[in-house]
Amino acid sequence: MLERLMAVVLAGCTMASALYAGARIELRAYPEPSALPKITWNQKKIQEEIRTFVGTIAKNGDKFVLNESNTHKLYELDDQNAARKFANQNVTITGTLDAVKNIIRIQSIAEAAA
Repeated sequence: MLERLMAVVLAGCTMASALYAGARIELRAYPEPSALPKITWNQKKIQEEIRTFVGTIAKNGDKFVLNESNTHKLYELDDQNAARKFANQNVTITGTLDAVKNIIRIQSIAEAAA
């Protein structure tokens, strides 16, 4: 820790003396975009997979959620108006799961077959 602090102080002193001597120092926080490597993405990995979820629409606080039948996991639903129409009903939802936010992005919702 002390060694790192000394290195920072020494770097600061070096820059100060260079500025005092009239040297021009250009500081950049980030490299120019042209200097960055080109990154290509595999589109199949980026696209979210469309899935079917089956469960019950329930109220969790002030939001409607899907209580999935098989796992009993709760998923927040992005279209609260569509979910409200099926409150306390068994439904089938087709959509994509944002696993980071635990939200199902609804493409279609219908009452589940009995």
